[in-house]
Amino acid sequence: MAETLRLVQVSDTHLSDRHAYFTDNYDNFVALMQADPPDLIIHTGDVAFNGPDAPGDLAFGHGRLELLPRPWRAIPGNHDVGEAPQGEACKQPVTQARRAQWHSRFGESWWVQDFGAWRLIGLDTALPGSGLPQEDEQHAFLTQALAQRGARPVMLFTHMPPFMGDSGDAKFTRSALNLPQRSTFLDQCVQGGVRAIACGHLHIYRALQHRGMDIVWAPATSYVNIPVKVSDGTIIARAGYVEWLFTGTQVTHRVVEPPEMLTLDAHRWIVARGSVTNMPPRPRRRV
Repeated sequence: MAETLRLVQVSDTHLSDRHAYFTDNYDNFVALMQADPPDLIIHTGDVAFNGPDAPGDLAFGHGRLELLPRPWRAIPGNHDVGEAPQGEACKQPVTQARRAQWHSRFGESWWVQDFGAWRLIGLDTALPGSGLPQEDEQHAFLTQALAQRGARPVMLFTHMPPFMGDSGDAKFTRSALNLPQRSTFLDQCVQGGVRAIACGHLHIYRALQHRGMDIVWAPATSYVNIPVKVSDGTIIARAGYVEWLFTGTQVTHRVVEPPEMLTLDAHRWIVARGSVTNMPPRPRRRV
């Protein structure tokens, strides 16, 4: 009988020592992982509260990830390294300097790891459309990682999802890959044996199928924007994470919403301050 491996996906922690609104939820996550360690933990981006302009947030976030039982891996989100120029919601374009800040703490922003019968691949969704040299480097890396997988099915980890509801929607979006990059990416995934894409970014749990692939959004441990989600017709999100179980070449998942985690609605903060990164400082209590 095939061994079952357990992988936990956590996302959008938005950690900061000075803006520590969300650290309690994350610390509860750490305690749960320490009590029952999985075989692997993967963070799908937005480790930091304001990594592009506050490198200390990346340092603090890395330190909090180091409290997790090993092994763990991470990929960057827009609040870690910035966004491709056409999607600068926070006016923080991804740059070589911002990528270097991530690299100094977490290593390269894309990676491959074999896990049981599967191949796991992490990607940086700030790069598609960025025009940086690493955009082509990452595309070549993904091509090679898929070509060399052998018979292994593939699970991809990304921060931004490939699309929202309609994979052919050509309207500009800051919530997913835009159509020119999306079409190439999805074709590459289908042809390369990708069976699942695990993402974050939207602070909601959602699951759908597309061209034989499961696409799953992880909820955030940090905050939600309830009025916006209601206007979008989204079921109200709660704080949590996703647990994946791998048995041979089969995989299942479930969303976990621990009672220890509070669901924090940041809508009024975002409206009042104009951005989630423009909140007043809230230092952690020293104990």
